[in-house]
Parts: sequence; C-alpha cells; structure tokens
Amino acid sequence: MRKYFFKTFAMVVFCFVGFFVAEFVFELWRAGWPDSAHTSWVEVNNAKLVDLLSPIARAYNNVLAMLIATIGLAIPLTANMHTPKLIEMFIRDRLNQVVLFGGAFLAANVLWVDYIIGPHFAPTIAIAFAVGGALFGWAVLIPYFFYVVRFLDPANILRRLERETVHAIDDVQSGKLGANDGQSTVHERLQEIGTIVVKSLDRTDRDVALQGIWIFKRLLDHHGAAKPKMPAAWFEVDRADFIGLSSEAIELVQEEKVFFERKVLQQLFFAYSHAIGKAADVVSSISDANRVVAVHAADRKDDNALQLSLRYFNNFLRESIRVKHTRSIYDVFLQYRLLAEQLHDRGTVVRDVARHMASYALEARRNGLGAVPSFAVYDLAAIVVDAHEASRDAESELLDATLSIGWVGTTPEDMIVEARIKLGACLLALEDETGVARVKASLAGISKPELERCARELLRAPRAFHEVTDRQLDLRWIPPDRRPFVDKFVGLCEGA
Repeated sequence: MRKYFFKTFAMVVFCFVGFFVAEFVFELWRAGWPDSAHTSWVEVNNAKLVDLLSPIARAYNNVLAMLIATIGLAIPLTANMHTPKLIEMFIRDRLNQVVLFGGAFLAANVLWVDYIIGPHFAPTIAIAFAVGGALFGWAVLIPYFFYVVRFLDPANILRRLERETVHAIDDVQSGKLGANDGQSTVHERLQEIGTIVVKSLDRTDRDVALQGIWIFKRLLDHHGAAKPKMPAAWFEVDRADFIGLSSEAIELVQEEKVFFERKVLQQLFFAYSHAIGKAADVVSSISDANRVVAVHAADRKDDNALQLSLRYFNNFLRESIRVKHTRSIYDVFLQYRLLAEQLHDRGTVVRDVARHMASYALEARRNGLGAVPSFAVYDLAAIVVDAHEASRDAESELLDATLSIGWVGTTPEDMIVEARIKLGACLLALEDETGVARVKASLAGISKPELERCARELLRAPRAFHEVTDRQLDLRWIPPDRRPFVDKFVGLCEGA
C-alpha cells in the first residue's frame, strides 16, 4: 500500500515539475530571457509577496481542513463497520503521522512567512520554502487520498493485522519482545481479525470473510514453524487469556502448548457459527482451513495441535446439529473424510475420525436430521476402503463405525443399503474376505430382490450428481473397474 503511495506521489511530482518548469522556461524564452531583476518583486514591492502568499495560505488551510474532515468522518464510520481498532491503527501509521503533521506545519509556515515580510525585508529563502511546501502539499494530496481510501479497504486492514501478528511472533522468538507482551499483542490482533470476519458475515460480505479465514490458516502455519523455538513463557496462560475456561481446561492448554492454536481456532468457530445459513462457501472454507491446519500439524508431528483441530471439527458438527443445518454437516463430513484419507497412516487418528462421524450422524438423526446418516455412511465406507492397505487393525474398527449406522424401524433405507452394497463390492475387489463377510452379515434379513434392486440403482448412478454441490461426485457412483463386483457381492448375499 505504501509502495503504491510513493509510486503515485513520484508520478505526480514528475508531472508537476515537468509542466511547471516547461511553462516557466517557455515564458522566459518569450520574454527574451530577462534577468532576476525583471522577474522578482524583492525590494521593488514587498507587499506583492504578501499578496502572493495569502491565497496560498487560504487554499492550503482549506485543503487541510477538507482532508482532516474527510478522515474524521471516514475512519470512525469504517471502524464502526469493521473494527474499532482501526482508529488506533490509522493513528499509529507512520505515513499518516508524517502527512498530517507535515501538512499542518507547512500551512502554518506560510502564515508565518506572510507575517515576517516587511516593507524593506523580504525573506527570500523562507518564501521559496513556503511556495515549495505548498506545491509539495498539492502534489501529495491525490496520492495521500488514494492511500487513505486503500487504508480503509478491509482487505488491507486484514493484511496489516496479519503482519503485526507475524512480527509479534517473530519478535518473541528472537527475544526482542517479552512473551507476555507478545501474547497481549497477538490476542488483540486475532480478536480484531475475528471481529472483521464476523461483521463481514453480518453484512454478507463473503470476500472479506474468506480472506480473513485464510489469514487465520496462514498465521497457524507461521506459528507452527516458529513454535519449537518459542520460549517456555509463551505457552504459559492464565484465566485472563481464556475468560470462561475452567482451571482444568487452562491447565490442558498449558500442558498441550496450544495457546495460539486455541485462540485462532476459537475465532474460526465464532465465524462458523455466524456463517451457517448465511454463506455456504464460508462454511466450506472454514472446515477446509481446519483440515489443512490439521494436516500441517501432523506433518510437523504436533499431535496436540492435530487433536485440537479434530475437537473443533466436532464443535462444528455440534453447532450444525444444534441449528439443524444439514448442508453444513455435509460440508464438514467431506473435510473430515478427506482428513482421514490424508492421514491414513495414522491409525489412531483415522479411528477417532470415523468414531466421531458415526456418533454425530446418529446424533443428527435423533435431532430430526434424517438425511445425515444416509450420506455419512458413504463417507465412512470411503474411509474404510482407503484405510484397507494402511492398517488392517484400523480397518476393523472403521468397519464397526460404518456398520453402526443402520436404519430406523424394520424397513431398510435404500441409501444405507446401497452404501453397504458398494462397500461390500469394494472390499470384495480388495479380497478382504473378513470385511466382506461382515458387510454381508449386516444385510441379513433383506430379500434378494431388494438387494438386486438396490444394486441396479447403484450401477445406474452417474458420476456427477444431478445438482451442483461442493463434492459434485455422486456418492453412489462406482468406478468401472469395481462395477463387476457389485453383482458378485449381491450374489454372495443369501437374502431373507
């Protein structure tokens, strides 16, 4: 943003100086190149110099008044829309300080030079400085106006807050800033970013909200890289850092060293709660960001941060169930499943993911969201197949979670039956006899014609779902190389 200011300022100065010099030289040429005695009012009519500076002073004062009035209106209004801290940010900015103080000084200087001119006294250097200062003030006016407008852009506010957070982390790491001061700075900046995201969602300003969410993700990545080098005091927290948390919860935060991660993910959770029902793409972005954060934590071997991300996935699901919003559950399950597939070499994590997904799917059904188990079982089945080669031990428990989702009453639900047939066919293709036997046993009691009908529906499912969704792939679709195993699996089932 400052580069843009200086670039614009340089361009304006170049144009001003170029035109004024050319204009002056042209007039000198037309007048026959007169000497200074013919072009100066000094010692000839000093009062004329006062007449020259007086309109400059009035114009300068008017410009400065308009500029201050514009800032006085624009900054508080924008701060009310985004974050009250914007006023403090504006005042702290060095360029704003220089321009405003410089403008006031140069305007006052013109009045002072006007005052000291006498009948037989012409301060030529001061007059030149005053005129030059006035020209400088006019030259800086347009670039500075652009700078102020860009300063108020919420995207630039977010980037500024991100930089200040990064600098605070780096300064604590290098010892330039104390851990307590660094924590205070980080806490304030994260709160400000979260406030901007939430207020943007209230106005359905999705672009700003999405940028804020991705900034949170980048901050977690930056902190994760610096975390091993942070001083021990950085991870020491108290009740003032987490108001409302029990002493046991605060103790866990300290033991797990997830002070920063807890701060950021809590802001993401607040944004998620506001986005439900307002901005589907923001909900998807939040769950996607949490998945990326979890994967990066796993890559860094930071198991505590990874487990914290999993707990916030569960918070997302709990909140969606509370407000009975199936679409957001659908999005979170997708990211949860992708996380399990990316971390398939971590059997414990994959088992936890599957267990939580099954638990929340059944909880959603108990809260009147009957469609949730129907698509959850497909995600769980996909996790089972993906984990097949990674860990046979994990696969057994994953299969337990998948088969725990059944149907209500005595009438089987087609979606769940089809999901089990698809799972059985995939396991048959993978030559997992134990898994095939368990899936086949789960379909006992369903007539052969019903199983064959569900198999036909599976094979007719197109690759692309008939509506536009984040997944787009039809849950029932089976790759061509595994289609022959559908009929083979149904042939193995005995039927009722």
